Amino acid sequence: MSTFGFAENNLLLIDIVPSMPQLLDNSKPLQTRTSESAGPLPYPETAYQWLVKVLDGLIDFGQRHGHYGVINLSDGEYEWLDDVLEELIYSVGENRSHPLVPLMDFIIWIIANYEDAYVPKLTERFPELAEEAPIKTTNENSNPPPYASELSDSKLAAHGFFAIGCLLWEGGQSEKALSAYDTAIRLQPDYAEVYNNRGNIKTGLGSHDAALDDYDEAIRLNPNFAEVYSNRGALKFRLGKHAEALAELNEAIRLQPDFMNAYINRGIAQLSLNKIDEARLDLQKALALAEQQENIDAKAFIEAELQQLNRAASKQNNKRPRRGGQWHGKVKIAEDFDELPEFFIASFDAEDE
Repeated sequence: MSTFGFAENNLLLIDIVPSMPQLLDNSKPLQTRTSESAGPLPYPETAYQWLVKVLDGLIDFGQRHGHYGVINLSDGEYEWLDDVLEELIYSVGENRSHPLVPLMDFIIWIIANYEDAYVPKLTERFPELAEEAPIKTTNENSNPPPYASELSDSKLAAHGFFAIGCLLWEGGQSEKALSAYDTAIRLQPDYAEVYNNRGNIKTGLGSHDAALDDYDEAIRLNPNFAEVYSNRGALKFRLGKHAEALAELNEAIRLQPDFMNAYINRGIAQLSLNKIDEARLDLQKALALAEQQENIDAKAFIEAELQQLNRAASKQNNKRPRRGGQWHGKVKIAEDFDELPEFFIASFDAEDE
């Protein structure tokens, strides 16, 4: 079974983690994660390799049939989808917030539609059973999710490919993740969350103009998408557009006042611009939010940034003139040089020459 169970002064990019109930309910806050985490991969390499095969298989499946709706599956296709579903059920379990839930629900929907349309019911094959007590003929794992009837087949498929792309990007499979996101957008062109995540991949690959295009499209589709403003601000800061970047981060915080990552990004940006006091306020706010959210990793990251800030502040203070005057040779010169006669100052200048 293939179980699926930050750099210095680099602003963070925020990915949306697919969770079907949240994606269908705009009133629920979206799950997010930092797409540049430096820790070990959360799943074994074999899990990502398995997911690449699932992606390639589903793309080929869609190309052969021309759609992902009600399909008369061949024996081989049915067996393959059933094997994929078994892996997903093993991996996801009862965790409905798992990022692969949309993919699992999509596979269930394909299988359930095929069985309803093309597999004879037991009562059809054996009419005498219809006169007896009703029996359950299908496993509950093959029942389509309750929201499936509200979505088109293309949108269900798009959610599934979104889930694949999110996991493959996390596993370092950039090109395959792009392929999954491209497929999701072809199936659902108004999918703002996918544009956001695809923009993050393009940023990581150095395709900055294309990334900005994706961020722009995500915001056009959802003008209140705080995560995209933060990501677009992070990229603009890397490109040296500091004023525009701060404006983007300000907008992200205006839209979502408890957006910890936006405060982190603005704090790092302020620190990079040597705005020590402003940076400290933002990072302290981010630290309070991390503690409130019990986010241990974010707390450690923010504390490290605050340490860097304190070192920068210390260097800045050391550059300031010391109060009480300075020594020139053996003579102490008063702090206010304007009180001394010009000839007195000139005598020291001549001595230096």
